[in-house]
Amino acid sequence: MRHCRTIFALALLVLGAGGAEASAAPPEKAGTPAPPQLRLPTTAAPAGYAVELTIDPAKDRFRGTVWIDLRVKEKTALLWLNATDLEISSASVVVADRTLPVKVVPGGENYAGFSFAKTLAPGNARLKIDYTGKLDESSTQGLFREKDGEDWYAFSMFEATDARRAFPCYDEPGYKVPWQLTLRIPAGTTAVSNTPIENESPAADGGRVVRFKKTEPLPSYLVALGVGPFDYLDAGTAGSKNTKIRIVTPRGKASQGRYAAQTTKPLLEMLEAYFGMPYPYEKLDHLAVPQSITFGAEENAGLISWNERALIAPPSEETIAFQRRQADYSAHEMAHQWFGDLVTMQWWDDVWLNESFATWMADRTIAAWKPEWGKAVDRVVDRSDVMYEDTLVSAPKIRQEVETAEAINSAISGIIYQKGAAVLTMFETWIGAPKFQKGVHDYLEAHRFGNATEADFLKAIEAASRPGVSAAFQTFIDQAGVPLVDVQLDCGGGAPRLALGQARLLPLGSKGTDEIWQIPVCARAGSGGGSGRECTLLTAKSGAAPAPTASCPGWLLANDGENGYYRARYGGDLLPKLLAVADTDLTLPERVGVIRDVGALAAAGAVPMSDALGLVPRFSGAKERQTVLATLQIADHVREHLVPADSRPNYARFVSKMYGARARELGFAARSGESEDTQLLRVRLVPFVAEEGNEPELVAEARRLALRWLDDHSAVAADMSGRVLEVAAAHGDRALFDRLHAAVKKEKDRRDIQRLLSALGSFRDPALAREALDLFLSKEFDAREAYGILFAATRAEENQMLLWDFVKANYDAIVARLPREITGFVPFLGGNFCDAGHRAEVASFFQDRAAKLPGGTRTLEQTLETIDLCIASRSAQESGVREFLKGY
Repeated sequence: MRHCRTIFALALLVLGAGGAEASAAPPEKAGTPAPPQLRLPTTAAPAGYAVELTIDPAKDRFRGTVWIDLRVKEKTALLWLNATDLEISSASVVVADRTLPVKVVPGGENYAGFSFAKTLAPGNARLKIDYTGKLDESSTQGLFREKDGEDWYAFSMFEATDARRAFPCYDEPGYKVPWQLTLRIPAGTTAVSNTPIENESPAADGGRVVRFKKTEPLPSYLVALGVGPFDYLDAGTAGSKNTKIRIVTPRGKASQGRYAAQTTKPLLEMLEAYFGMPYPYEKLDHLAVPQSITFGAEENAGLISWNERALIAPPSEETIAFQRRQADYSAHEMAHQWFGDLVTMQWWDDVWLNESFATWMADRTIAAWKPEWGKAVDRVVDRSDVMYEDTLVSAPKIRQEVETAEAINSAISGIIYQKGAAVLTMFETWIGAPKFQKGVHDYLEAHRFGNATEADFLKAIEAASRPGVSAAFQTFIDQAGVPLVDVQLDCGGGAPRLALGQARLLPLGSKGTDEIWQIPVCARAGSGGGSGRECTLLTAKSGAAPAPTASCPGWLLANDGENGYYRARYGGDLLPKLLAVADTDLTLPERVGVIRDVGALAAAGAVPMSDALGLVPRFSGAKERQTVLATLQIADHVREHLVPADSRPNYARFVSKMYGARARELGFAARSGESEDTQLLRVRLVPFVAEEGNEPELVAEARRLALRWLDDHSAVAADMSGRVLEVAAAHGDRALFDRLHAAVKKEKDRRDIQRLLSALGSFRDPALAREALDLFLSKEFDAREAYGILFAATRAEENQMLLWDFVKANYDAIVARLPREITGFVPFLGGNFCDAGHRAEVASFFQDRAAKLPGGTRTLEQTLETIDLCIASRSAQESGVREFLKGY
C-alpha cells in the first residue's frame, strides 16, 4: 500500500491505514459464549471461499452469500468468524452430504459465532451464510460507494481488517486460500475483480451476473472488486507471460490513464527481471477510485486500487510531480505482487516484509529506469525524514508484536516503509547486491503462494551471503531508534585508523534509553588524489577499523553513498575538511546526506545549532535543487521551534538574504525551456520565501495569480495553483475568503476542490480562520474532502490557540464528522504547543478520549513526546538562535 501524501503526512506515517478498531468484546449474557479477543480459534480453517454479492452502487446496502469450505481440525460445536456491520439472516452447514441448520451467535463488533446442533468432527464441511451489509458513503474501508458526476460506483478496500465488512471470513493474513467471486450488478455497469471474468450472463432483473475465475491462494485483505459504468484503456501486454494490462476508470476518463499505461510495461518487466520469476497472476488492472482517504494505492492481486489523483490525470494536471509519483506508486504496488501477494506475512507483526520491500524495490527500480530523476537523492531524504520520527521513544519498531486490534493499526506505520527500506538498502550494500538478490529470489521461491515470517526471510538472506547477517539485521528490525556513530581519525603511529563509537540518538529532553546495534559502517576517504573504501561491522559500544586509505586521508566520509541507517558525527576537524571537498569529491546523495545529518544532529542537540545554520549560507546557492532543499529543511526547522517572537523580523531577513533573490527570479510562474529540477525547486522554494521571508512582491504575485485562477484555472500551472492559493489565503482578506468559498461550492473537479478547501484552511486572520473551521463542521462539503480545512489550519502558528479551542469545544462533532479511519489523527491537532501548561492540557483532554480512537493511543503518545522535546530544545537552543539571527 502507498499512503496518500497529504498535509497531515506525519499522522499517516504514525498511524498507517489499518482498519482494525480497538474495541472490547461486549459483556456476556448468561450462557452466551465469549467471542475471541483478537485471533480466531484454530479448531477449523478455510480451504476456499465462494462469494456471491448483489451490489447496486446507487443503493446503500448489498446482499451476500458466502460458502466456506472448512477443514475441521478438532471437534467443535461453535465456529467463530470475523464479521463487522453485517446482518446475518441464515446459515447452514453441509457435512457428509447432510445439510444442518446453524444458529448465529452474536460476537460484538468484529465477530460472529456459528453454533452447530451437532458437534462437528474433524474432516471437511461447507458453511453457507446469507447476509446483508452496508455500502459506506463516508469511509473508504470495507465495501464503499462514491458518486462521480452523475454515476455511482462501488469499490473495496480490505487492508488491514475490513474484508469482514464484506463477508464473514477468516480475516487474518495467515489464512491464504483460493476465492471465487460472483457479482450481480445492475444494467449499464461492469465489474472487475482479482481475476478475469469466467462467464457473464443476463439476470432476471435486467442486470448481469458476472462470475470471475478462481483466484490463486489469497488472504482476505487482498480480495478486491469494483462495480460501475467503467471505461477501460487497453495498455497492451507485458512480461514473460504477455500479461494483459488495463487502466480502469470512471466513465469518460479512460484517456487520462495515458501515463499509467505508458509506465506499467517497463516497470513490470524490470521487476520480473530482478525477481527472476514471472508476474504471478493472470492479468493486471489498475482501478481508479474517485476518492480515497488514507491509501494512495492498494496492492490487491491482479487489481491494484488507486486514489484516482495518483493514477490518472488530464493533460493539464500531468505535472512532473504527478508523473514521478505515479511511477513510484506503480513500481511499489507491482512489487507487492511478489512481496505481499505471492508471499504473504503469516501475521501482522511481519507486515514490514510487505511494505519495506515494496518501498525498497520501487526505489531501486525507478533509479534504474529513470536515473535523471535523482531517486538516489530522494532515498537519502526519505531516510533522513523517517529518522526524525525514529528518534522518538514512542516510535514503533520495524517489526512489532501485534497482540491487540489497536496494534494492527500501529503496525502499518511510516517506519515500515522508509526505515525498513533504508535498512534493506544498508544490508544490500554491505553484503553485495548479487548475493542479496539471490537471497530474495530463494525466499520467494521457497514460499510462493504461501506465508512467511521474518525468520524465513533472514534465513534466506544469510544462506545467500555470510554468517551473522541475520543477527545484525535483527538489531535494526526488532528495536527502535537511530544509531549515532561517532567517528575519530587517528593518524599517529602506523597505519591510519578509525575510532568508532555508537549510541542511540536521543533528542534533548528525551527519556529514551541507550541501545546497541550491529552496524555495517562503510567509510570512504581521499588522500593524494586517490580514494578508498572500508567497511566494518560495529557490534559494541566502541570499536576500531582501518582507515579507507593507506596514508592519512585528507577527508573522510563516514557513510559511503549515504547508504547506512545511522547519523554520523565527526570528531576534530573531520567535518570542516569534508565540507571543503563536498562540491568536488562527494556525490549529490552524499552531499545532501551530510547536510541533513548536521541539521538533524543540531535539532537533537548533539552538535551546536550554529553548525547547522552555518551550512545555509554555504549551500543555499547551490545549483542542485536537492542541495538547496537540504538547507531549507534546516531553516524551516529553526522557524518551527526555535525563533523567539522578538527575532521573527531577523528570521525573515535571514530567509530573504539566503533565498529571496532566487525565489524572486523564479516567481510563481514557469518559463519555457526550464529544466524539471527548476520547476520542482519553484514549487518548494517560492511559497516558503513568500510566507517566511517578508517578501511583499511574492505575496502580491500570489494574490494576483489566485484571482486570475479563480476566473480561469489555466492561468496558473497545476503544480503551483494550490500553493498560490495557500500563500494568497495566508495573507488574504474577507473578499478573498468569500471568493474561495463561492468557488469551492461550484467546483466539480476533485483536485481543485482539495486546493480550495486547503486554501480556506490557510487564512491567518483569526476571524476567517474560525469561519473556515466552522465550514468543516457545516456538512456543506463531503467529509472525505472537508477534512483538508482542518489539517491545513495546523500550519498557521498564529492560530494554534484558536484551533485548540475549536477542538475542545467541538470534539464530539469533529470525530463524528471525520471518516472513521482518520479519527485517530485528532490528538495531533493539539501538537503545535511548546510549553508545559498546554502540554498538560492536551494530556488531560485526551487522556480518556484517545483510547477510543483507532490508533489514538500512539498518536497521543507521539504528540505529547513531541511537545516535551520542543520544550527542551527551546530551553537549550533558543538563545543561540537569537544570537545567530542578530546578524540579520
